[in-house]
Amino acid sequence: MFGLYFGDYLLKKGKISHSLLMDVLRQQNTSHIKLGLITVAEKLLTSKQAEELNELQKHEDRRFGDIAIEKGYLKREDVEYLLKLQGNPYIKFVQALTEKNIMTLEQIEEALEEFKKDNGFSDADLVALKSGDIDRIIPLFVKTSVPFAGECISLAIRNIVRFANSNIMLKKSYTVREYSFPSLAYQQLVGLHNIFVAFAGEDEALLSIASPFAKMEFEAMDEDAFDSVCEFINCSNGLFASKLSREDIHIDMTPPNYAQNKALKCDGNIYVVPIIINGKQTDLLVAVDQKVEII
Repeated sequence: MFGLYFGDYLLKKGKISHSLLMDVLRQQNTSHIKLGLITVAEKLLTSKQAEELNELQKHEDRRFGDIAIEKGYLKREDVEYLLKLQGNPYIKFVQALTEKNIMTLEQIEEALEEFKKDNGFSDADLVALKSGDIDRIIPLFVKTSVPFAGECISLAIRNIVRFANSNIMLKKSYTVREYSFPSLAYQQLVGLHNIFVAFAGEDEALLSIASPFAKMEFEAMDEDAFDSVCEFINCSNGLFASKLSREDIHIDMTPPNYAQNKALKCDGNIYVVPIIINGKQTDLLVAVDQKVEII
């Protein structure tokens, strides 16, 4: 997941081509991470020290970590920590960049600092993004001040990761009062609180939810494809409604529906969370205790 965010940044900055980025993303899913690269990425060793140990490995049938401990470069607990990082998505992406000679570790570190600065991320934010943990990533992009909106949005995003695609990229959320759309699948939750939840976008974008959720390939956003997206929304909202019920907040779910080539009009704010799935943007829309009309 980190590779999508950082890779998109490198692409926009002209530091990598689209075809090379696709190669790197494919490679990171199959590569075995070298411990030497992790030590440099985690700033436990310099590049020179890692290269020295790699050279020693060419002459000694010993593990990198064992040699590093013997040389006094690392402690045993350091090696144990590094071994746990070998499945880390950030490290895999960095290794793919270096193995393809696209960027050196020094260039990656410089680009990471620029990435952090340009996006307003703190060191802690960057650690969260590198972790690949969606629950830690969501707060970096979704800011809400309305009760239940954040919970509803987070649950919907988690369900996309579970049921549609685990490799998604979020963009910063924002609010609108009017929203035009080519295609929209939506549901209203009514009761103690009224909540509007929808997914909107071009047909190709919504198919990125419809096809994997139904476990069948749709070629266009026909009635069956819309039914799949609506069922996904119903499933996600059902989990949210159950959670609220346990907190003695009772709401009913109206049947989900869909619309095309229209617009939403709201008395208050609609939260919009852009989600990139397979390179296509789908917008998650949530409004709490506001009147939302389709016009």
